[in-house]
Amino acid sequence: MKAEKWKTRILSALIHAAVFAVCIGALFILTKLTGPQEKPQGATEAQTEGTAGEESGGDSEEAGVQDNLPEATASTAEAREDEADAPWEDTGAGKDESEAEGGQAVHQEEEVPYQPPRIILATDLHYQSHDADDGGKAFRTFVEECDGKVVEYLPELLEAFLEEVIQEKPSALVLSGDLTMNGEKMNHEELADQLRRVRESGIPVLVIPGNHDINNTNAAVYIGEEKAQAPAVTAEEFLQIYYDYGYGQAFSRDETSLSYAYALDEKNWLLMLDSAQYDPVNLVEGRIQESTLEWMKGILEEASQRGIFVLPIAHHNLLSQSRMYTTQCTMENHQEVIRLLEEYGCPLFLSGHLHVQRIHKHKEQPGTPDDAYGIWEIVTDALSIPPCQYGLLQWKEDGSLEYATKAVDVSAWAACIGSENPDLLNFSDWSRNYISSLVSAQIAGKIRNLGDEVTRSMAELYAEIYMDYYAGRAIDARTVRSRKGYRWWQRNLPDSRMLEQMEAMMTDSNRDNNYFHIAID
Repeated sequence: MKAEKWKTRILSALIHAAVFAVCIGALFILTKLTGPQEKPQGATEAQTEGTAGEESGGDSEEAGVQDNLPEATASTAEAREDEADAPWEDTGAGKDESEAEGGQAVHQEEEVPYQPPRIILATDLHYQSHDADDGGKAFRTFVEECDGKVVEYLPELLEAFLEEVIQEKPSALVLSGDLTMNGEKMNHEELADQLRRVRESGIPVLVIPGNHDINNTNAAVYIGEEKAQAPAVTAEEFLQIYYDYGYGQAFSRDETSLSYAYALDEKNWLLMLDSAQYDPVNLVEGRIQESTLEWMKGILEEASQRGIFVLPIAHHNLLSQSRMYTTQCTMENHQEVIRLLEEYGCPLFLSGHLHVQRIHKHKEQPGTPDDAYGIWEIVTDALSIPPCQYGLLQWKEDGSLEYATKAVDVSAWAACIGSENPDLLNFSDWSRNYISSLVSAQIAGKIRNLGDEVTRSMAELYAEIYMDYYAGRAIDARTVRSRKGYRWWQRNLPDSRMLEQMEAMMTDSNRDNNYFHIAID
């Protein structure tokens, strides 16, 4: 009887143990299914290795520019279509995800009104570090022979300008060539370092080279009695220095030049064109390479298919803009470039190089209707020459474009930082007097045996016309010709090159070139 009881107890215990084990197992499985997931150690290590590999890959791409200009990030339309998130496509920014009942995600899109872009355009900074001179004889000679650049205060001008850019908060800052005085490596590196604070403020900075920037044998420093040769940069070094200023952010780069395409937003692309010639030697004249024209055609074709507006920007000029400067300004193959842009109906082209504020239309002939198609070109004058101005280009709600110039307010910047330098605190007056005195002295040095009063009157008139011409202001030729200084020119030097130049500048300046508005179809 006792044996039967023990058997019953043992069997009962076994049954309870089995049930308990089943419950524990079920609970464990349920916990794994519903609780937080923990990755196996091997998976975590593999993920870490993958991240490190990605970072290493980024470094190797940047380092690889030393060998040659890197391959375009997407040189053809087919290659770009394979990208999962092209920079001009909607990546889902602005979408809010929240968890609803049942654990399913609910996507709510916030309707963000489209904000048309606005860019700041500056050109011909001709930046020169204070470390490039000691203020001595070599430097003073360089200043006296230059064309009006405020060489003594270029670092301060740059700082004031960049502070304005940060305050303006444009969609991008575009610097269209001649970034440095004569391509000195030290000036490039210092400029790039200064541009970092603009980029870190959230404003993209986009650069292209000018004829002064690469392989320039005139690269120099001005220490002591004579200027001395300074290290210049190669195309590969230029790309390294400015990789974070357009090249690393481009969605396509030309393989044979320092040209690239940048998506300003989903509706607008900037075509940043390298028009400088620096291989094997540096030339003043500009040209777009044949291979670059082919690359441009691919970008323009894709933009046409997508309904995207393309704005081309180069250093050298597309059109003949000046009666004063008739050589070395317009690109050597500008007719080829014009034909390509006309094929795709491009309405606007931006450039620099000329140092003169100009706005001109291709095929702008007497009797041509105002609304007839033709490419407009805006040439922004040199930031480095008074009035030290830059351009602001605004896309409007109605699809039109508006351009205006603005002088850098160096005086406000100087007061803000507590400067006691009177030149900087009264920079507008100082810079105007500086260029007037400089140009007057240069012209007076070419006039012989006419006496101080006559010479001064003639030189000052030339300087006034020169300043207005560079700044893009309208000049009243009739008023100028009525002045005593002009009559001295006619009486004493009627066949001089300088009087011919004044006439050319006045003829070019029959209208103001500091404002422009264009409707885009």
